[in-house]
Amino acid sequence: MLLAAILSAWLQYAADGEPHARAVVTDAACPSAVVDGRTVPMTERARKSPQFDDVVCDVAIASGAKHVHVGDRDLPAPVRDPKTIVVLGDTGCRISKLSAQSCNDPAAWPFPAIARSIAEAHPDLVVHVGDYLYRESACPLLARCADSPHGDDAPAWYADFLTPAAPVFASAPLLLMRGNHEECGRNGTGWFRYLDPRDTTACSDATEPYEVGFTSLRIVAFDSAVAEDRKTDPARAAVYRKQFATVRALATLTDAHLRVIRSSRRQPERWFVTHRPPYTNEDERTAMGDTLAPFDAVLAGHMHLFAAMNVASLPPLLINGEGGTKLDPNYAAFLGLAIGDLHVQGDVFGSSHFGFGVYTRTGAGWAISLRDADGTQRARCTLENRSVRC
Repeated sequence: MLLAAILSAWLQYAADGEPHARAVVTDAACPSAVVDGRTVPMTERARKSPQFDDVVCDVAIASGAKHVHVGDRDLPAPVRDPKTIVVLGDTGCRISKLSAQSCNDPAAWPFPAIARSIAEAHPDLVVHVGDYLYRESACPLLARCADSPHGDDAPAWYADFLTPAAPVFASAPLLLMRGNHEECGRNGTGWFRYLDPRDTTACSDATEPYEVGFTSLRIVAFDSAVAEDRKTDPARAAVYRKQFATVRALATLTDAHLRVIRSSRRQPERWFVTHRPPYTNEDERTAMGDTLAPFDAVLAGHMHLFAAMNVASLPPLLINGEGGTKLDPNYAAFLGLAIGDLHVQGDVFGSSHFGFGVYTRTGAGWAISLRDADGTQRARCTLENRSVRC
């Protein structure tokens, strides 16, 4: 049997709430993972195809594992209670038919540098709020992206995410959200092949919410890839109403959670993590009702900036979309107008700089350090008691 050459490997939390090791290998049998000295065979998740000249492998890992290896790769161990969480999103290099970022210029597309800076921050967990592949067209004339691959195929996925993200893969387990660039009609085949947290690789427009529970933090992950930004689609709104009912059930404290509260004397915080900001998105907003009221924070991306705001009777919204894709202007103040009758409380903070957020647990909540691509801090915020302040 041929030995598989490891092209990429990482540890991510799957829809079953458990950590899984993923490996992308050459056209050979899947390797075995070695977990705390015990050999665990990986199973084939996706086989070679005309667009994807590789094999994707997966295996569930015990949540208490200390040492995880796949081939020559040392993977980060699962985390029980993350104290430092990096949040980022919208990381790919945008290439459209008419214009393009200079993917070959580190200043114009800094995601590789951001990935190295994330590793140097030594996070316990990395949360990516979606949009990985932006190389959707051939490089236009005069743009500095010559010879870039494009389309929903292996070369483009390697160029935009799998290769530059290697330092992140080696530094911490991942929680990965799907963005609108990973819709079935765009880059959904690659998303379900490589990164989707479910067992299936068949592309679906909408997937069910799921929860990942840590000792003092519970994250509900919500797929908003195909929601409408500026209008309501009745059919999609019906799907989202059903999914928000699932979110309500996930937000309910179980006996196991109550035992954790009694033992720690602190109720676990609850984060709702998605791609499109639900307060500004018509499909989600129409469907959610008061579902998000029990959560302590809403984390999203989609807009290529950082923004933080408090919303009456609902958890604060933090948008983390500065991960490398061409930035949007700092129009954070206008987000308050978009939210409208939900009533933003106080000023809206915005920042339009390439980088990422480091969320560090404090006694009362979280300190948020906004970092530039080189890891330099440019601003600080606090998230505590269902309120964000920058």
